[in-house]
Amino acid sequence: MASLRIATALVASLLVLVPLGSAALALDLGEWIPGLKLSPFYSQRVEYESNVFQVPSHAQDDIIFKMIPGFLADYTFGSHSISAGYRAEILKYLDLTNQDTVNHFAVGQIHLDFPRTLINVREDFARTNSPPGTELTGPIISNTNILKTEAEYRLTTRFSTGVNFTWTDVRFDQDTTGDLINRDEYLGGASFFWKFTPKADLGLYYNYGRVLFETSTDRNYTDHIVSIGLRGDITAKLSSTLRIGVLLRDPDSSSQPGWVGPVMYGDTTYRPTERTTFTLSVLRAPQESTFGDNPFYVTTSATLSATQQLLPKLSVTGRLGGGVNDYVTKQTADGMTDWRKDQFLVAGAQIDYDIQPWLRVGLEYLRTSRDSNFPSFRFVDDRISARATLQF
Repeated sequence: MASLRIATALVASLLVLVPLGSAALALDLGEWIPGLKLSPFYSQRVEYESNVFQVPSHAQDDIIFKMIPGFLADYTFGSHSISAGYRAEILKYLDLTNQDTVNHFAVGQIHLDFPRTLINVREDFARTNSPPGTELTGPIISNTNILKTEAEYRLTTRFSTGVNFTWTDVRFDQDTTGDLINRDEYLGGASFFWKFTPKADLGLYYNYGRVLFETSTDRNYTDHIVSIGLRGDITAKLSSTLRIGVLLRDPDSSSQPGWVGPVMYGDTTYRPTERTTFTLSVLRAPQESTFGDNPFYVTTSATLSATQQLLPKLSVTGRLGGGVNDYVTKQTADGMTDWRKDQFLVAGAQIDYDIQPWLRVGLEYLRTSRDSNFPSFRFVDDRISARATLQF
């Protein structure tokens, strides 16, 4: 019965979208305002999820319809540009209708490239029911706003220096979660770059961070981060945004634990051929926690994805990732007292077919699982989805 529901929903969802192809029109605003491009898009997606709330037992499955309209706009003048984008995700659950919601995502960016100075200002906003990180599970609504500014001055053709500042505002609608981790994060620093190839550089960074919680002010802390990073196209086939360093966390309250340890984040992409791409994404960093009185846990994770272009219009992608969450204080749960330790795994595959340059369809399978020394935090969640996207 479940397989019949999935198949019926997949067919119905794709039939809704395909007829739109004949009526949709691209907006070429460059004819009126030179340098301005506007690309509207619409995606229809249907998804079967086996464990909507990602619980260890008595899982509830459902079919979710997602309507995703949006646009991308870019205005280029000389070597400078201003861009903006927005998309909505309208979620309709077949059975769990009390979970129906609308997610919103918006981005704006100013890129100014002068002869010796580069300035970037970027704003990202997300209101979503997808949980951040790997601790929270199931639909949970939050707002995240990130304002990031960067300036870089080229001292010579090979050396440059920069400054940066990021403000991150995180708010949850759920009171019990928000009371613990609603916060403002401030991160500023300086950097020095050596361009060792025409398109890549090695960077040395220092960042000072300050995190202030809205309610749980005893969790406030200061971060000091020193790191090195590879940025850009190292070779014609290898590119990187990888940064590795050391973080010192100094809590305001003597009752809270501090932390000193290695951190890393970023991607490394390898393209052995024009048709094949491998990407390795890594993360090691403390994350805010809502478990007991743990102020944070440390995530160490890696994900490898591979994309193969089988035919000019057909591609397949596989993804395998996993990691560990280590908690910093002992807690009591499930009749035992211990340091919580989680292991999580993500595995999936997808296939995409470009029917036309403006019309793409695809199928995807994704399994997410978590194991823990506390049984109540274990779960397995399978998702099967089909999608079709119009974009101009």
